[in-house]
Amino acid sequence: MAESVALSFATFVVKSLGGFLIQEANYLGGVSFQVEQLQAQLNRMQCFLVAADARPKGGEDEIIIRNCVAEIREASYDAEAAIATFVVKIGRSDQFPFVLKRYLCIFKECLALREVRLEIKAINARITDSLTTGSQTCGILNSTGVRESSSSTSMAERQRQLRRSYTHIVEEDVVGTEEDVKAVVDLLVKENTNYRVVSIWGMGGLGKTTLAKTVYKHIKISRRFKCVAWAYISEQCNTREVLKGILIKLLSPSDEEREAIGRLNPDELLRKLHQVQSEKKCLVILDDIWQDADWDSLSPGFPNTTQVGSKILLTTRNENVAKHVDQQCVLYKLRHLTEKESWELFEKKIFLRRNEGFTLNTEMIELGQAMVKHCGGVPLAIVVLGGLLATKCTLNDWKEVNENISYVLGKGTGRAGVPITEILALSYQDLPYHLKACFLYLSHLPEDHDIRAKKLIQMWMAEGIVSPSSIPTQVELKEKTMLDVGMSYLGELVQRCMVQVELTSFRKRIKLCRLHDLMRDLCLLKAKEENFLKIVRIKAFGHQLAWADSAPPSSSTTIRRLAVYYLDDHDANFIEMKNHNHIRSCQFYSFGHALESSGWQKLKLLLKGLTLLTVLDLERIITPEGVLSGRGKKFPRAIGNLIYLKYLSIRDSDIRSLPSSIGNLGFLQTLDLRAEWSLRIPNVLWRLKQLRHLYLPCFIELSCIGKLRLDGLSKLETLENFDASKCDVRCLSKLTNLRKFSGRVTPKDLVVILKSPIFNDSNSLLQYSSFTILRGDFRTEEEQSLLRKLLGCHHLRKLELQGSLNPVKKLADQFPPNLTKLRLYDTKLEEDPMPTLEKLPNLRTLYLWQNAYIGKEMVCSSGGFPKLISLELCELHNLEEWRVEQGAMPCLFRLKIFQCLKLKEIPDGLRFITTLRELQIVFSPIVLSPIVLSPSVSEELLDRVREGGEDFYKV
Repeated sequence: MAESVALSFATFVVKSLGGFLIQEANYLGGVSFQVEQLQAQLNRMQCFLVAADARPKGGEDEIIIRNCVAEIREASYDAEAAIATFVVKIGRSDQFPFVLKRYLCIFKECLALREVRLEIKAINARITDSLTTGSQTCGILNSTGVRESSSSTSMAERQRQLRRSYTHIVEEDVVGTEEDVKAVVDLLVKENTNYRVVSIWGMGGLGKTTLAKTVYKHIKISRRFKCVAWAYISEQCNTREVLKGILIKLLSPSDEEREAIGRLNPDELLRKLHQVQSEKKCLVILDDIWQDADWDSLSPGFPNTTQVGSKILLTTRNENVAKHVDQQCVLYKLRHLTEKESWELFEKKIFLRRNEGFTLNTEMIELGQAMVKHCGGVPLAIVVLGGLLATKCTLNDWKEVNENISYVLGKGTGRAGVPITEILALSYQDLPYHLKACFLYLSHLPEDHDIRAKKLIQMWMAEGIVSPSSIPTQVELKEKTMLDVGMSYLGELVQRCMVQVELTSFRKRIKLCRLHDLMRDLCLLKAKEENFLKIVRIKAFGHQLAWADSAPPSSSTTIRRLAVYYLDDHDANFIEMKNHNHIRSCQFYSFGHALESSGWQKLKLLLKGLTLLTVLDLERIITPEGVLSGRGKKFPRAIGNLIYLKYLSIRDSDIRSLPSSIGNLGFLQTLDLRAEWSLRIPNVLWRLKQLRHLYLPCFIELSCIGKLRLDGLSKLETLENFDASKCDVRCLSKLTNLRKFSGRVTPKDLVVILKSPIFNDSNSLLQYSSFTILRGDFRTEEEQSLLRKLLGCHHLRKLELQGSLNPVKKLADQFPPNLTKLRLYDTKLEEDPMPTLEKLPNLRTLYLWQNAYIGKEMVCSSGGFPKLISLELCELHNLEEWRVEQGAMPCLFRLKIFQCLKLKEIPDGLRFITTLRELQIVFSPIVLSPIVLSPSVSEELLDRVREGGEDFYKV
């Protein structure tokens, strides 16, 4: 099985090299003969891999084949690195305008050509030796008898998958937990108990987190506890971040209050958290707690009493940890599924996305039951096996999977069932080679960490896992982008139950993804086998990057991808790392720790050596200066040397300034500048001609006279946080490939923007736009005409209007039906806007803020707001009465009322909205030392919604 895994991944590397040669063809004229030889070798390599994959598994020559495959994989990597080094060297020649410097560059180009010729020649010799040995072992003497069917069939199937419309992901099914949910809920809501902790414990994969999430959402829990908070703990427990997250969830603060919480030190966080749980009935769920020390650091924030009724629900694999938290805790051991429950869960998985006509014959049922029995009643193993077989339609396919399980059993020692890791490995083994690389790329994620789906796909794009060649020739570019292809890849991994996801609230698209702990273990194991990635730590002293694991790489191992965990761990056994010149991907995780001065210097030194880097992720990197003063750091000028970089992110970091050398990054595809603070940007972004996704910071400072130019970015598909006060709006007309846009503009800017065919032509590629219009006065006919033109755009999805807007009825028929989010701020509407706005068929979020409406009465009619999910009424100072008719807002999930001081009561009609789960009425002072916030609703309303009050039944 390991041999087959290596073969599939080597196939991906070979394919990637072929695409790389095509991509860089313009630079390779000087080494054309060597490159032609390398391309011929690619064909031979593909032939060998196809033939080797067809051999019976477990033969005597397995080790020879595995070594040959590994050598082919490494040689392909080395060839790519050699060509990339050559391209980097000659790519810099365009930067020298003077004659003398140009002659020097020509001399350097000649040296670079000689070096790359010799290196590719040596690589070709290595490949020839490996192919000769492997071909003789497989019984293949030449490359003429190639079997194309397997490869071509795979490609046809892949193209069919890509042309298939994207299916929405269904949340994971749960079987056999009804009694468990009832038992745990009853333990938590029971009055006058002498315990404060309930612990769900059991082995990995039994469904502890799934059970806890079901309990978390249970109606009895929301009725019993005033506040509920969820926190992931995991092996890498960041105490301050956990405490801050719990406090924010218990208080549901405003943005200003959230910032105040963020400024509290750990001791203040512990005191405040203790105070909140001592005053209110709170439930805090601590998911996946591993060590006694983690609880010891959190425990001062939890009252050691049961008087108020606050409780803790925790999940753990270790019974001793549960007892350490509280000797009086109730231990709830999660059981394995019965055979009947196991088969029920399996059937749900294999039928989930089948056509209605699909049925299981008797033989398939027998095979299925035998395979499910090997899962030992572990839900995760059953789910993954079901996801694997959901892609198999014939009896022969099922027999092949069963034979693989039997093969693993035959290597065992008479165990009753296959280890869960082997079941998971079967699912990995079944992946096509391109999906294997997609899955292995998740190995850089720390335990219990989420990653945004778009970010993951953009990294895939940067590394060539998703490339223009991934798009079938039958599919026009207008219909499908590389981002779309990557999303379909991720969807396939989710369908196979290999990746867990969080969906968007509205369109049910994949928003976040993560790996289950056991699936992550498998991912790390395979990444190590394939030399795909290495995880290291940075120690907070010295100037060398260091290994943090017990087994450093051998001198012959070339590191390709790096995940750097900055844990500030002074006790780890570190070993110096030197061979990092071939690293293509580097991702940093700080876990909330500020990067000390020595660590920052280390990062600067690292950037100077990683000349072939294609992915650099510095998300959430912060420094002590940024934490204490908000000054942050200047980004090192050395970034300009990484001209092969294709993905760069400093999102949520405290970097405050970019160097002009960033304009050298001519290969850059994704640039995420959404930093924590304002960011100083040089006027060089227009030079990044390969850029496809640009995320500007919310607050831009310019290091130039005039406005930021973007007119050279003709390939740009995503542009977010465009600020017309800092960026030249005339440049937007040049962005002919733009598909997603969000920006802040004034009516004057909007006049220029709407003249561009990108925004007003129905044939443009733009699919999504979001506008915040500042300082508008939409009472004039000129501005109302301008607004009507914007509202007529089919791509408009989100809109915020700031400024007078009277009357709204004139625009009643102008709002686009695709509008999903609307925020009205200080619009001073005199007439009730609800009769107009409730007719928008796709509106899901509505914010009426700071005198958006200055009338006294508001009515939501029956049938109005058919898809509204979130509604916020903030600072409507004149609002006294609000009526909601039965049948209005049938999908409302979240309602917030804040600083509506004259509102007398909450609408009686809210009790008919069965979907309402979050009702936030801020009615008491919140003390965040040294800040005291005053009540935000009237005392009259406060008395009515209190327990025992006149309106409490509505709540």
